[in-house]
Amino acid sequence: MEGQGLDSQVPHAERRIVSAIITPGPSPLPGGVFDQAPRVIATLDDGRDVELFSFYAHERSFAPEQFVGLTVDEGRRLKFAPANRLDMRPRSARSAH
Repeated sequence: MEGQGLDSQVPHAERRIVSAIITPGPSPLPGGVFDQAPRVIATLDDGRDVELFSFYAHERSFAPEQFVGLTVDEGRRLKFAPANRLDMRPRSARSAH
């Protein structure tokens, strides 16, 4: 068993994403209070599905196309990219600038 197949496997983090889905977020309150946050699930070039991350839909926004062609590590870093952050300031503060 020692070393079988390990040389032929590309490390998980180096695999490329060929498609991605974003699961639905929670239902409206109060019913959705215990629902799961949306998750980004990627299909890799070897056919495996991998969860990249979950996120708060009121803070971040993603499209499945953003992940295609990236490695797993690159896809996971998108969670914190400023371009995916939604504007959380109150409307009055946004219009003051």
